[in-house]
Amino acid sequence: MRHILFLLYVVGMNAGLASSTFADSPCLAAAESPESEFRHDPLKIKLSGFVNTKPEASSLGLVKFGISSYRTSAYFEVVVAEAPDCPRASHTVILQQTGKHEIDFHLFGPKALLLKVAAAEPGTPLAIVGFFQPRSRSLHLESVEVIGMER
Repeated sequence: MRHILFLLYVVGMNAGLASSTFADSPCLAAAESPESEFRHDPLKIKLSGFVNTKPEASSLGLVKFGISSYRTSAYFEVVVAEAPDCPRASHTVILQQTGKHEIDFHLFGPKALLLKVAAAEPGTPLAIVGFFQPRSRSLHLESVEVIGMER
């Protein structure tokens, strides 16, 4: 039930955003395919889900974040995985390397954003936006928001 409410909230939030077309998509201008796990160019992604929870059957999977600045890690139940600037990159493409390594995504970026993930209480719903580099499995955070919380 919480997944259904969560998905409705995420869809409602994204409905007002302008959709990009394939012609102006930066992922098509790149020399490398968004599907390549050896891609050098970063891909902007958005992951929505819950921190440190047991995944439900309807989730896309469980990823482990490495947060080296705080010498910790966190599990993240992914409910939505998308590449806003690259419609060709499905959730399968974004999550294709998960489970192959001890750490699925190495998080980097401003300490305030890293702390939001590292210090989040179990079950906290987060929307994480960043630039993902599949080759190094690094995710440079651009924003981390607690879903449902207004500033």
